[in-house]
Amino acid sequence: MSACFACVALDNSKLVAALPTLAQQSGASPLLLRWTVEASLLVYASLLLLGGSLSERFGARRVLLFGLCGFGGASLAGALTGSGYSLIAARACSGAATASVTPATLAVLKHSFDDRERPMAIAVWTASFGVGAALGPVLSGLLVTHGGMSAVLLANLPPIAWCTWASQRLVPRGSARRELPLDFPGAGLCLSAAACLLFAILSGPSRGWFSFEVVSSAVLGALCLIAAWSWLRRARNPLFDLSLFAHAHFAKSLLTILLGYFAFSGVSFVLAQYLQLGRGKAALHAGLLTLPLPSSLLLGTLFAPRLMLRAGAERALWRGLCAALSGILLLAGASHAQSELLLGVALVPFGAGSGAAFASATELILSSVSAERAATAAAVSESAFEFGGVLGIAVLGTLLGNHSLTRIGVAERATSALWVAAFAVLLASLVALSLSRSGARRAIRSECSDR
Repeated sequence: MSACFACVALDNSKLVAALPTLAQQSGASPLLLRWTVEASLLVYASLLLLGGSLSERFGARRVLLFGLCGFGGASLAGALTGSGYSLIAARACSGAATASVTPATLAVLKHSFDDRERPMAIAVWTASFGVGAALGPVLSGLLVTHGGMSAVLLANLPPIAWCTWASQRLVPRGSARRELPLDFPGAGLCLSAAACLLFAILSGPSRGWFSFEVVSSAVLGALCLIAAWSWLRRARNPLFDLSLFAHAHFAKSLLTILLGYFAFSGVSFVLAQYLQLGRGKAALHAGLLTLPLPSSLLLGTLFAPRLMLRAGAERALWRGLCAALSGILLLAGASHAQSELLLGVALVPFGAGSGAAFASATELILSSVSAERAATAAAVSESAFEFGGVLGIAVLGTLLGNHSLTRIGVAERATSALWVAAFAVLLASLVALSLSRSGARRAIRSECSDR
């Protein structure tokens, strides 16, 4: 399951890191190149809830295998098309396929591990994201120089093939709830709301935040969201049970994921642009310089189960976010300095704290739902990740500005973007602090009742 998730992270991180070099090599418009990445993100985030619902109805194993096969086929089609709108269409198909992979992997973890084993399983699953994110920029630097976009996409095929083979042999056949009807109206409304809102967020930096397309898309998305909320409250078998939001651990953990990944994804994007455009580094060199970020993310997620065991998931979440905040503050101070060592040192607490926080929040979310609703809860959790990531890239990318800025201008804009990311992590840490206090009060009441 971790390898499957790593494939998804590897695909996204490779393309994000390759964008500046591809723009110089191909001469394609920045908007067209951005949509090769954003088309996949748009469809992926829009279909996650439906992917979770399909996993519950048809079984996580079957949906996982279907998604992996679709992911491989879309990557091959994208590599053969090379560029243009056909490549964007292939990337959209890739996003649709991976939208069924991620919730299925978490559903398998929920069914396969008990309460004692699950924190470590989730930590390894989250750490696999760090592995994919770490390998992505380095592989991108090697592949894009020699083979362009086709080589970047073809590199997906070997790990996808191995994951498909391993899932076929190792993943147990879970119980499918075929009697559970699909909520087509709810799925359509949620899909429309997510697609319209994400389109507005992704198009805002290039088209203008107050352009007719962006404003109309945002308004239509808000209306669809209101309609979806109304439908899900009244439906007999809704796509998602809204009563879960009444659970403080579920709702607040989702909010911390949204804000935390807003910062993590936005900072990763800003660093890739800043190092290549602001400092003139090659894609491979820039990938190596940012390697401490995903590497420390990996270590943070692996350390999270021990931290959760000693302090509880709520306190582990808060402590992780505090460490991430200290890292961003160091990073903001290092952006004007030319020391690569200082940059690497600043990335370590940011990555390690983010990894511990993401693993703790995911554990809080899954522990608050039953095994039957694990796939849908996983889809909602991953939707929070994706919406936070898209918002982070859009907002911080807008603050960073266009490619025509001077190197000094890029450094100044990057510092401003990092301060915004720091504010988002500060808000997330305050939400986590309220969770930590509620968890402490609950533990005191439980101890008193035992006495």
